[in-house]
Parts: sequence; structure tokens; C-alpha cells
Amino acid sequence: MLIHGDCIDKMKEIPIGTVDMVLTDPPYELSKSKGGGMMGKGGRKFMEEVKEQGMIDGIDTELFLDSCLSLFDHKQKLCIVVTCSNKQIIEYITWAETNGFQYGVGVWHKSNPAPLCNHKYLNDVEYWIYIKGKKSKILGDYHSKSMVYKSQINKKDKILYGHATCKPVDLMEKFLINHTVTGATVLDPFMGSGSTGVACKNLNRNFIGVELDEKYFNVAKERIEKHRPVTFI
Repeated sequence: MLIHGDCIDKMKEIPIGTVDMVLTDPPYELSKSKGGGMMGKGGRKFMEEVKEQGMIDGIDTELFLDSCLSLFDHKQKLCIVVTCSNKQIIEYITWAETNGFQYGVGVWHKSNPAPLCNHKYLNDVEYWIYIKGKKSKILGDYHSKSMVYKSQINKKDKILYGHATCKPVDLMEKFLINHTVTGATVLDPFMGSGSTGVACKNLNRNFIGVELDEKYFNVAKERIEKHRPVTFI
């Protein structure tokens, strides 16, 4: 099921207890970074793209996580995996510790980062965090449970779907394998171009995607529908 609208509002309409996992790529907090010093011209171009697409101001992390928690019929069933910038890590960890949840921080290691770093470390990692209750188990196996995911930058999908921060479907599948079983229902409140939805269809998980931007909603709709018919709202 795909829903067009603001996720905080639309999440209130989802029946409690029907979601098994929240897997999403929320807007990063990048507004305080100029980008150019990070990786030269490539960094400036990236910042221009994400600014144009409204992806640099982050989110109200506490409100978002509280909204996710309200979807689970038992606090300890909570299961959330989010990608984030280094500026947001402390916000997620603070919320998890305040509410007594288990958590862990992993990285997506990009094996082909832009070669320009201007006296700074390469921008070759992005961060992801899992937050879960005691009744939410980590599944998977030795190969899927590494806290480091390595791949090339997802240039092909970025160009194909016109989304500057399009995540690899393989990465989303890794999280699904580790946190859900076949037939589980996964919510992506910031659906973007639909990578999580495609991963769900590939692994036979039910998918609920919410996207505010009409352009990306339609992109995700077309992309996911190619894999399997879905309901649109």
C-alpha cells in the first residue's frame, strides 16, 4: 500500500499492531554543512541536489520516533532501522536510551567515493541505526549481520529515478532479512523513490510506503508496481 501525504499525519491512520518493522531513509541534517570542503566540486553539486529536493534540514527526530512507537501494540515489539547523517546519531541514541531500547550503529561503506576530500577524510561512509525492543529479535545469519555494508555508490538508480539519496535495494534487503520474516509488514514513512518497497517485494514482505513529494510518490509507484501490483491512496 502506497500513501501520498505527510508521514506524521498518515501514520496516525495506520491501525496499531499492523506494522512489524519501520525501515526508512529520512532527510539528513546537512543544512549546517557547505559540502564543498567535504569533497570539492562533487560535494557542492551533491549539496545543491539535496537542497533542491528538500533533504537537508533533517526531521523532528523525537516526534518521528514517537510516531513510530505508537504503531506497535507492545513497546518491546518496536523495530526501527533508519539511515542518518553523523549529526543525527546522537538524537537517535538519546531517544533509544531515554525509552530503554536496544540500539546499534552501523555503516554503509562506499567503495568508490569521490576522490576529492580537500584536507578532510573521505566521505565514504553513511550511517544506519537499529532501535528495538526486547521482543524484536535480530534474525539473519553470519553473512547478513555485519554492521558494515560495502558497495559502490548507487549512481545508476540515482540517475534512473532522479533521487539524490537513493539507497541500494541490497542494503534494504539486508535489514529485512535481519529483522523480519516472510509475510511481515514493513513501513517506510519516507519512501522516496521506493527502494524499500522493491526490497519488500523481492523478499515477499508486505509494504506500506508514505511519501510527501508527489514527484517521488509517482516514481515509487511506477517502480514498485513493476514488481507486483500494489494499492495506492
